[in-house]
Amino acid sequence: MKEELARFDAKMSASHKLLLEEAARLRGFKSLSEYVITTAVANAKLVIKEYKDVLYSVEDKQRIMSILSEPSELSSSFMKASERRSKKLSNDADDRTL
Repeated sequence: MKEELARFDAKMSASHKLLLEEAARLRGFKSLSEYVITTAVANAKLVIKEYKDVLYSVEDKQRIMSILSEPSELSSSFMKASERRSKKLSNDADDRTL
């Protein structure tokens, strides 16, 4: 399926046009339009990706902080393991003082 075409016109200074034409020629593009569209689309994709990465990062941090701020009930297996660890640490400390 062929994508529908749209038109984009831009006015710029003569010096900017010469600069862009030279860059297009050096990169091997057939036309200034092809160069401008190709580089603008590539840059637009990067900008959108960076924005989404930051947005998702902020949303993830907010989710994590929300989860951490909610009190949670510790499981019985965790409590038993914690008690065993505390006893072991206490016994190890007693053995060092003897």
